[in-house]
Order: sequence, then structure tokens, then C-alpha cells
Amino acid sequence: MNSRHARFATPAAPQSVAFARDRILIQLDAWGLTLEQNTREAIKLVASELITNAVVHAEGPITLGLYLDEARLLLVVHDSSRTLPAPPDSCDSTEVESGRGLLLVNVFADRWGSDLTPGGKKVWAAFDVLPQLPAATSDALPQAQTARARPRLRIVPEGIALAGALR
Repeated sequence: MNSRHARFATPAAPQSVAFARDRILIQLDAWGLTLEQNTREAIKLVASELITNAVVHAEGPITLGLYLDEARLLLVVHDSSRTLPAPPDSCDSTEVESGRGLLLVNVFADRWGSDLTPGGKKVWAAFDVLPQLPAATSDALPQAQTARARPRLRIVPEGIALAGALR
């Protein structure tokens, strides 16, 4: 697979979150990228969180970039704010007003970070994607391993918890 990239801009408006998230998934489908459902949902959630942060904390247009190579999908959100995001230390809703979405980004992206740019900042999330291999023709060959099991989340009155972490 050759490296592929796509960029598009969207206004910093609440309705842009769903549009941009859907546009990302449509682009991945157009590239023929086959993903496990957990990975696809992780990308969708992380995209929603990063785009929402840009809508809430920045003014002006938001630019999204998608970069795909043989082993990695990189999602980059550019906005005009020069304030770098910082996730809270916990998910206790009584302590923090914002930033809990970055905890989700930290859980579901394989890597993420942020950098200042001349026009503001970029926040990025990387996902390890398995190369698309032809199907095995023999039962003697081992099954391909998945990159990393994605945790499942539960919404609880205390906040967000990993499934099985709270009873």
C-alpha cells in the first residue's frame, strides 16, 4: 500500500463534529481500509473528541488531515488556538470541567500528542493498522494477531469507566 493522505476544512461549529467524523470514515472506506469494528469505533470516538475540542476552544476554520501508510493511520486536527490540551489526572466529574475526552483519546489511540504551529496548534492521534494480507489457504497457518485489543467503556454515574473496572 502506498502512503495516502487527505485534508479538508470545516467551520468551528458544533454541527461540524458529525460532518467531519463521517467524512473521515467515508475517506477510510474510499481508501479500501478494512478495519476491525473496535478499531473503527476507536477512530470515530477519537475523531469526535479531537474535533469537539477544536470547536470548543478555537475560532475560525478547523483543518483535518488523514495520513495512511502500511502500518499507521494518523489523524491530525489543526486549529487557531495556541493552548495545548492537557488531560486531567482523573475522570472524577466533580474535580474538572473539561478534558475528560482526552482521557478517552489516551485510551483508544495508540499514540497522541500536540504541537504548536505558526497558525495555532495541531493535535494528532495515531492508530496502528494491520497490513491487509491475503487469506490463508491452509489450516496449518496461524491466524493473524490483532494490534491491540481496544477496551470497552461503560458510562456510570461517577463518570466513564473501563468495562469490568467498576461493578
